[in-house]
Amino acid sequence: SQNSQTEAISANLPNVSFNVSKFFPLKRKVKKGEDRWYERISMSYSAKMTNSINAKESDIISKESLKNMKNGVQHNIPIQASFNLLNYINVTPNANYTERWYFKKVEQAWNNETGRVETLDPEYGFYRIYNYNAGISLSTTLYGQWQVREKYKNMKLQALRHTITPSVSFAYAPDFSNQKYGYYQTIQSDTTGRTTVYSPFSNNSYGVPGSGKSMAMTFNLSQSLEAKVRSDRDSTGVKKVKIIDDLRISGSYNFLADSMKLSTLSISLRSTITKKVGLNLRTTLDPY
Repeated sequence: SQNSQTEAISANLPNVSFNVSKFFPLKRKVKKGEDRWYERISMSYSAKMTNSINAKESDIISKESLKNMKNGVQHNIPIQASFNLLNYINVTPNANYTERWYFKKVEQAWNNETGRVETLDPEYGFYRIYNYNAGISLSTTLYGQWQVREKYKNMKLQALRHTITPSVSFAYAPDFSNQKYGYYQTIQSDTTGRTTVYSPFSNNSYGVPGSGKSMAMTFNLSQSLEAKVRSDRDSTGVKKVKIIDDLRISGSYNFLADSMKLSTLSISLRSTITKKVGLNLRTTLDPY
């Protein structure tokens, strides 16, 4: 793409992607009886490669532009399984592994003579950066129904059906800014001796793993309400009317936060008033 006013050119070449659809590596070739727990483990694979350059028209093939070129290869392997607990609770453990291949890094250093941080020339080579996370989610569906008594069969309202779908998930990821990984570095940032943290790989195509350990629980409660009413226009004598399409509350809890571990609570309501008129309400509650 080219901007004729600013004379800026952005080029991406080549871009390559490769995908393997979901498969079950531990599934038996000849099935006998029900699936065993490990046969429900599924995984897939995807990879992509990109090479991009941004420069002025006159500098598109200059040494400086080639030095600032962004490229890399990223691999992603999600692993998941699905189980049923006590016949009513769906349990889904999951894990994800991501690996990036980079071919240069750009380091920074404090210069005592100039009194500022300077960016050094790129160092070319093969750099492997990886990160992973794991989690588990649980969900179920609860139904409640109220039926009008026989002696009130002539009432307009015949029945109510209430559906509740609670779900909770837990996720964990280690701190990849830890020095043992080598993804981040600490350098002096000013004349007072203060320091700053940066990553020499941040200027590549797919960035770097986030800093800080993560351990959080996310919860969601969704419910709907439906009624059956008498109707002479319906061949069955009754019709279904949705009172609440979806009433949802969701939030999260960060176990590693220093304070205010509970997030704000998001509440939304969606309802159909008529065939052409709908109602949407949304609010956020701050527990603090």
